[in-house]
Amino acid sequence: MNLRPVALTLSALGLAGALTSSTAPTAPPAPTAPTAPTAPAALTAPTSPVPAAALSGLSAPDAVTTATSQPRVLGAAYRFSTVLDSRPVRWNPCVAIHWRFRIAGGPRGGQAVAHAAVARVAQVTGTTWVFDGTTTAVPSTALLPRTMDAHRPVVIGWTDSAHSDLLRSRPSTVLGVTRTAWFGVDTGTTQVAAIQAAVVALNGADHLPLTGRVSWKAVLLHELGHVMGLDHAGTSRQLMYPVLPADLTDLQAGDLTGLSRLGRSAGCVVMPAWAEP
Repeated sequence: MNLRPVALTLSALGLAGALTSSTAPTAPPAPTAPTAPTAPAALTAPTSPVPAAALSGLSAPDAVTTATSQPRVLGAAYRFSTVLDSRPVRWNPCVAIHWRFRIAGGPRGGQAVAHAAVARVAQVTGTTWVFDGTTTAVPSTALLPRTMDAHRPVVIGWTDSAHSDLLRSRPSTVLGVTRTAWFGVDTGTTQVAAIQAAVVALNGADHLPLTGRVSWKAVLLHELGHVMGLDHAGTSRQLMYPVLPADLTDLQAGDLTGLSRLGRSAGCVVMPAWAEP
């Protein structure tokens, strides 16, 4: 049965601010029709399995930068972008993740590096990624869905500040920016949600080697960590640190632990049957 939310809240975290929420649908005018529930208690009645609210949100744009001096910083080895009911919001690892790649504006060989980075994250998380081909679409917030039933592939690719809001007004040291969209339900007793789409904007103005230290592969691994649901790590010993570590070329122990908690080993993300679009 299609989810008919009483209220839909879209929240953009951190830098993104807050999006306005839509009002609840009014009850049908016919006098014999049931009125819309007005209290959480009515929403839990066995005859009307409608949640207290439909949940959705856009993550804050997560940017990774480069810097000439990088002092060692120690803190949390991994963090999650969004947490509901003490659980990280993640993709349903039991369903394939589709993705597309934008070649324009990038270096020759960039697509092969993107495939290698996706394969690495798929291996760590136990997820299945399906390549749907190249695209001319520019990675931007406009590509993210606004409703639960709008399934779209992850879009990764190079662009610039003139064409993508993700890079607009950012310094030249920003190498890439990722944003995700997640959807779920609040039943009144628990909250269940899953990431459903993501965009990754790579800064075409930066000229990095394809592999090695401070390379596009390292940037892609970092950004794919955000796609899966990781926030920036609090220590410079991890690839998910907001300033790309100059001495790291692959995911580190904290990165791997965080990704494993977002992957297949954590189980499927199961929505209530009545909440499926």
